[in-house]
Amino acid sequence: MERMRDESVSTAALEQFYAQLKAGGTQLHALEVFEKGKCLVRWGMAPYSCADKRECYSLSKSFMSTAVGLAFDRGLLSPDDLLSRYFPQQVAAQPDERWKRVRLRHLLSMTIGHSTCPMVNMALAPDSIEGFFQAPLVFEPGEHFAYNTGAGCVLGEIVHQVTGFTAQEFLMRELFSAMDIKNIWWEGCADGRCQGGTGLKASCDDVAKLGLLYCQKGMWNGRRLLSEEWVGMAGSFQASTEQNGTRDWRAGYGFQFWQNHHEGYRGDGAFGQLCIILPERETVAVVMAESADMQNEIDCVWKLLEQLHTAGEGKGLPYGLRPRPGEETGSFDSGWLRCSENPMGFTSLRAVEKDGVLELTLCDAQRTQTICAKAGEWVIQDFFAKELRPTLYRQMPRAACTCMHMACAYRREGERLILECRVLNTPHRVWWNISKEEHGLTIGIESPLDVVGAAREWHAVQ
Repeated sequence: MERMRDESVSTAALEQFYAQLKAGGTQLHALEVFEKGKCLVRWGMAPYSCADKRECYSLSKSFMSTAVGLAFDRGLLSPDDLLSRYFPQQVAAQPDERWKRVRLRHLLSMTIGHSTCPMVNMALAPDSIEGFFQAPLVFEPGEHFAYNTGAGCVLGEIVHQVTGFTAQEFLMRELFSAMDIKNIWWEGCADGRCQGGTGLKASCDDVAKLGLLYCQKGMWNGRRLLSEEWVGMAGSFQASTEQNGTRDWRAGYGFQFWQNHHEGYRGDGAFGQLCIILPERETVAVVMAESADMQNEIDCVWKLLEQLHTAGEGKGLPYGLRPRPGEETGSFDSGWLRCSENPMGFTSLRAVEKDGVLELTLCDAQRTQTICAKAGEWVIQDFFAKELRPTLYRQMPRAACTCMHMACAYRREGERLILECRVLNTPHRVWWNISKEEHGLTIGIESPLDVVGAAREWHAVQ
């Protein structure tokens, strides 16, 4: 169990923060708050922890900005460089003259001239860089903000060109080792290039360290790791976003960081991943969550920070997220069943329920695996499959077999068994609905935020 709180921190403020998040449709997974470099709160909601390496979505962009900043500090590139320096053939091949005026700062500030994000085509293309250049420019570079995850992929390729290392390798060599950040990895596009603007797997602890580095203007334990010049550029207003979303997304954009409506700036990722940096207060707040309303989540963070030391004592913080209760467990054995065609490639399965334990064994062409779940209690395990990891599946490749680090429990509802899975290396939870039919089982998979995709339903018959 992870839960650390400085004595000056109000438990009532933390309780109110948790309750307000829950009321707004956000499930808190982990929270860390620092003031003047001191950790005031480190709170992991079981089965989650502050050390879970998980999908950060667009928080990845702030790490990519840092890789670019390190290359800038070493004189290897400049925000004023023309894109044609790095991709001369691709730029020369474009009939639109505006491509010749695109600079690195336009990629960093998402003012390239696109009207929509090209990442959907880039991630699945045989050549992601060619996919980027195939997206037409609609605006003059520097004049129009359009959210652009693909720019992060291109920035990663530029870092690779000028350093000889992938962005992940470069960060590990030049930054992460000094900050004791380990076991980081970045998902690739279909062609193997770093996704850059998304796909980074990092923990709440890791993200907090990045926030502290920026809050401390590039200093870490008395040593300069990142120039104050880069921190100043990355965290300051570089592009207007006044036509974009709600107030904290209309406040402006830096170099792969959002400006906050109130003060400071932040990195953020889909479904509730936040790293809020307030240099004037010397404060960093990091939240890992599954959220359907990130503006409400940010509002809750502001309220927490305002009340952190003043709201008094509460009744006690929750220790974790419990599995949903069900009916009295029973005894059931499906026997071995053949699976209908399904995108995961499962060929056969067997479901056995006994003494409050459910074991679901699945076979595909490579392996046999058993998911184990208990009634009312989490069981943590690894499970490997393709096309099943919950994510923004419409945009990112999932054809490769990947690991899902899961906490699983189950409950019975009549003749249906519901397998509840919290995929700890993502922000997401999914349910497997196992329904008994006359000649076998129907397996349906669903999630509250539609992150499952084609794996929704298949059948298993005798």
